[in-house]
Amino acid sequence: MKHSNLFYIHQKDGTYQLCEKATGVRNPLGVDIFRHAGTIYDGKTGFRVCPEKDLPAYLQSRITTGEQYDALVQAVIDKDGLSPRYTQPDVRREPGPRNESRVLERAIGSKSKHYFIRTDVLENGLEIFLKEKDMAREEYSQMLYSRLDGWMAGLDTLDRKDEVLRQLLSPDLNLRQTLLERFEAMLADPKRGADLGLADLFGRRNEAEAHNQPIREAWEADRRQKAANDEAAELSRKQEQDQEYREAIADAEQKLLRGEVVRAAEINDSSLLLLLFRENNIKVPLRTQGWICSSLASIQRKGEDNATYYHRRGKDSSVIGEYIMKLIHVLEDKHKS
Repeated sequence: MKHSNLFYIHQKDGTYQLCEKATGVRNPLGVDIFRHAGTIYDGKTGFRVCPEKDLPAYLQSRITTGEQYDALVQAVIDKDGLSPRYTQPDVRREPGPRNESRVLERAIGSKSKHYFIRTDVLENGLEIFLKEKDMAREEYSQMLYSRLDGWMAGLDTLDRKDEVLRQLLSPDLNLRQTLLERFEAMLADPKRGADLGLADLFGRRNEAEAHNQPIREAWEADRRQKAANDEAAELSRKQEQDQEYREAIADAEQKLLRGEVVRAAEINDSSLLLLLFRENNIKVPLRTQGWICSSLASIQRKGEDNATYYHRRGKDSSVIGEYIMKLIHVLEDKHKS
């Protein structure tokens, strides 16, 4: 059955909506389906099939054969008819204008081809390109390219475009010689890596790799040293943080035993008062823990067998006094000389 290369979605009012952005979907059943806006539709009827992400499961569980799918589609066709995709099979989408500035080429040193966009044609006929995917990311430091010996040769970064164009417009320009001189300068600098793409262009990859090896080894040594330094700094920070934590807990415990006020504070992103209970294995109900964090302002021992506390505005706790006394008794046993 002939069909057009247009795709239509069936609307609730019985009409059909032409989809500007839709593509056919290959599938193991060989049935006519298409994707549009993350959804799969049937090509013959325009009816929604399933979300695109659910298509594999749909084909494996609900529809297992092409004949089964065709039977379901035929039932819809008998009721609602065919989509304009089939009733108007000779209607074709007009091809969009071809972008003559878009070319598929392989950059020097690359194993695969990429699309490049021509951005400038200089007075001497040289063409300047940018890699399409770099343009899509709006990368400021993307590479400028020009054709050379059937390759796309990287010239310099976009931020230096004005300087590059001045060099390319030189009346005595020899692009190959210019790149060769740049490559030779790389090899002459013991701290600068040589471009392997240019090395391939001039048949000198082994020489470039030998030049790059000590630079790569030095970089790797620096990376390992930095990682070791970062690890040591992180360990030192954690040790310092742990020391501050232990000192804060010990200080609060001694203050409580001496009858001094222990005020709410934050340590390691937690409530100091709540940590006093946890560090001394006193189980406090979750609701009371939340109240301690949000409302308890200070605790204090009063005499041998009494304690007091202050809380911020809000509802009081009926059990906090009991837990404070448990804490005091545990601390007395803990700090007996």
